[in-house]
Amino acid sequence: METTALAPADRRASLLPTALIGAAYLAVFVIFAASESWYTAFMAVHVSFVVLWIGGGLFLTMMGILAERARDAQQLLAITKMAALAGERIFPPASIVVLSMGIAMQINAHRSFSHFWIVFGLIGFASTFVIGMGVLAPRSKKLKALLTTKSADDPETIAAISRILLIARVDIAVLLLVVADMVIKPFS
Repeated sequence: METTALAPADRRASLLPTALIGAAYLAVFVIFAASESWYTAFMAVHVSFVVLWIGGGLFLTMMGILAERARDAQQLLAITKMAALAGERIFPPASIVVLSMGIAMQINAHRSFSHFWIVFGLIGFASTFVIGMGVLAPRSKKLKALLTTKSADDPETIAAISRILLIARVDIAVLLLVVADMVIKPFS
């Protein structure tokens, strides 16, 4: 898959429409949220950021699987780099918003944090946080260093990428279990 970089003028041209779309979304979101209870507003923000975080992670995981199946080292490297960027700059803030809004919903509804589905969700959150910060982030940094001496086609590079993507699959599986837990609310 061949890609070309956008010229600075092309990037700036898409910035305004993107900003306008974002502003329109935010305005409608605020109008919707303001017409309901605080609990509903917290839930809307919570679910929106769950979609961003877990949906983004699932998409990157699926793209990684497809690149592995195609045996396309360059595409695999590109997806791994995107996943590293998302894992450093997008997913951590999104996960903090998800956690914060979940806590706000519980407090607003005067619910206990002792329900199984809450405990399971918090354990899932903690485990994925540890996987991301303690395993995936250091491995991504090692891969970046490896790429200064090895090519994307090198067996050592491919093995490092495959390990990262396998760990990411475990991480996304945990997150999907948390989503199922939050929806089903087992043992409550």
